[in-house]
Amino acid sequence: MTTYLEPTKSSRKQHLFSRWLSQQKIKLGDLPFLGICLASLIYFTIRDPLLIVTLGCSSIVFLSLWHVAKAIPIVERYIGCEIRFWHITTAIITSTALCSVLDSPANAVFLSGLEEFMKELAEGASSAGGEAIDPEVIELIFNLIRGAFLLLVAAASLFAYNQAQQGNDWRPIVTQVALAFAIVIAIDVITFLFIGNGGGGGGA
Repeated sequence: MTTYLEPTKSSRKQHLFSRWLSQQKIKLGDLPFLGICLASLIYFTIRDPLLIVTLGCSSIVFLSLWHVAKAIPIVERYIGCEIRFWHITTAIITSTALCSVLDSPANAVFLSGLEEFMKELAEGASSAGGEAIDPEVIELIFNLIRGAFLLLVAAASLFAYNQAQQGNDWRPIVTQVALAFAIVIAIDVITFLFIGNGGGGGGA
């Protein structure tokens, strides 16, 4: 009985894994390259965490813009008019201003430690005779990232809902949103482990 069940469980796991690979459009030949990327990510996380954090923030912004672009035709169909570039710019500015007005709730969500660290770096550079960077500029940049993340969640949710209404597979979209959340959590974890609670002396 045990001998019969073990191959069944193994084949079921292989089927689920193959199904997940097909959903993500990943071929078996891509697995070595994904392994190299994962190993490189772990290496650079240990050796140069600030680079990984910067790439993570950039990924959030570009992923947000991609989902906003995907959601534009859906919104156009609902509101019955064409969406122009300045409409999207207004949405980005509004979300950034919202994160700036609601400063404490935004900082409580994510990237507060990294923001404080960047402000301390700017202060240290100015005190050492370098070019001074206004802390409000750094705060605006991080609020822009937070606003882009809010747009990502809203646009991806609308896109996933539209896919579900049409009978299409909405799970890859949710996977991408979960990946964005994972990037945010990873940035906060890396910041806490290598930098501390935003202070310059909080590291190892």
